[in-house]
Amino acid sequence: MIKLVLMDLDGTLTEDRDSTRIDLDAIYAIRLLQEKRIKVGLVSGNSYPILRGLYTYLYLDGGIVAENGCIVFYKEKYRLCKQMDKSLVIEFKSLFKLRDTWQNEYRECDFGFVPAKLTDEMINWAKEKNLYIKSSGYAVHIAYNAAGKSVGVEKLLQLQGLKKEDVAAIGDSSTDIELFQQVGFKVAVGNADDELKDIADYITSNKSGKGVREFVDKLLKGELDVLK
Repeated sequence: MIKLVLMDLDGTLTEDRDSTRIDLDAIYAIRLLQEKRIKVGLVSGNSYPILRGLYTYLYLDGGIVAENGCIVFYKEKYRLCKQMDKSLVIEFKSLFKLRDTWQNEYRECDFGFVPAKLTDEMINWAKEKNLYIKSSGYAVHIAYNAAGKSVGVEKLLQLQGLKKEDVAAIGDSSTDIELFQQVGFKVAVGNADDELKDIADYITSNKSGKGVREFVDKLLKGELDVLK
């Protein structure tokens, strides 16, 4: 039985992958889950203040994994990664001629840059510095090693005393592969990256937020084999 549904934000709860507008169908789906006393949590590369505000106003209770696993919130805040040395942020941005994402002002551990194209040169630079590096499709992220959504989700489940099979997750990006490693039932929205679709238990026919609504409707109607 699913007790917790973890949802990515950008490209999943939004109207599309290039939109920041939260899809009303996704909000309705969250309300349906809450009526059945199924917890909902957020797992994202987004900064903690952004997710914490959304979590509060959507009245969620399933926890938060922010900054690609570096920060976890469940009743209190936990930092799992070392805070980033700002000189590395400046070096990376300058060396590869990148721009800050608007959220970098609020980040502690994981910093994002655009354009989102990850190059071999960037990967080699990060390896030399012993850094985690990943492109979400929205930005290139760097953090100290031990980062990754898998790390944060594992901590979140421990805090709630849940097992993998108690949890479902839905996402759109290749960074959600790490999220999927820690849950029992994996859902990719219809416009997700192919790498994520390849490992999903269910792929929605609808995109982004409307895909969330489709998944939740089928879950609550018992139309998905969540025990396999």
